[in-house]
Amino acid sequence: MEVSKKYQEEIINEIQDLSEEQIKYVMKIIKLIKESINRQKEYDFEMKSEFKEWDSLSDEALINFESNL
Repeated sequence: MEVSKKYQEEIINEIQDLSEEQIKYVMKIIKLIKESINRQKEYDFEMKSEFKEWDSLSDEALINFESNL
């Protein structure tokens, strides 16, 4: 995904007066945020799969229950 020029410029404006050491910390923070976002996406995908499985099991249980009435 390409970052728009607007955001690139905003980021540069925010960090331009920072020292080298401060920029290193900002980069670490950015990397942590990216990792967190990616992990959240993976978790969300896993949860969606699990919910589908639960729905399927619930449907199966309901069908079995109704057939025993």
